[in-house]
Amino acid sequence: MDDPVDSLVELEANLRDIERANRLFGGIAPIARVLEETGAIEILDVGCGAADIPRALSLRARRHGRTLAITCLDHSEQMLAIARRLDGGNFRFVLGEGEALPFPDGAFDVAMCSLTLHHVEGRQAVEFLRELRRVSRITPVVCDLRRSPLAFAATWTQVHLFSRNRLTRHDAPVSVLRAYTPDEALALARDAGWRSPRVRVEPWFRMTLIDAKR
Repeated sequence: MDDPVDSLVELEANLRDIERANRLFGGIAPIARVLEETGAIEILDVGCGAADIPRALSLRARRHGRTLAITCLDHSEQMLAIARRLDGGNFRFVLGEGEALPFPDGAFDVAMCSLTLHHVEGRQAVEFLRELRRVSRITPVVCDLRRSPLAFAATWTQVHLFSRNRLTRHDAPVSVLRAYTPDEALALARDAGWRSPRVRVEPWFRMTLIDAKR
C-alpha cells in the first residue's frame, strides 16, 4: 500500500481488515500500555492509515477519564481522506513523510507508529526512527510485526481463510517478510540515536520498541 490504489472500495476493505487484525491480534494494547505508563497526552501517529489505532486509543483513554490530543500523519492523500471521513472531527491530519516530520523538536509527548516501520529499510529506516525520537518529549513507540517463518505461515493462513480482499492477501504476508526481527529493530534504533532502546516481544508475532531513557 505504498503507492496509490485504483479502487477506493478495495482499499477501504483492506483497511478494515487491518483494523480487525489490530483489534484481535494485539495492535492496540501495547501502545496503550506505554501511553498509560508515561501519562502521555499529546500524540503523533506516523503512517496513520485509516486512523483505527488513534480511534481505539482515544476511546480507551476517555473510558479512563483522559483526553488525548492526537495528530495523524500519512504520506497518502487517499489514506488521509478515508481517515478524515471516519474520524468525526477528533484528530488533526497532516500530509507528510516520516523521514522528514514537519514538526519542531519535542513537539509531542509520544510519536508512535503501528505497522509502518516494515515499509522502510536501510538508511531510510534509520532516518524514520531518528525523526520519531526527535519530536518525542517522552519516548517514541513503534509497534510492528516480527519476522519469522512461523509468522509468515500463520499470517498467510489467516488472511486466506478470513479475507477475500486482493490487497490484504498480498500485503499481509509480504509485510511479514519485510518486517524486522527484534535485534534488527534495536540496531536501527541505536543507529538512529535512541538513548536506550528496548524491545518487548508481544503475542501474535508483534513487538514494541521504545526508548527506555527519557
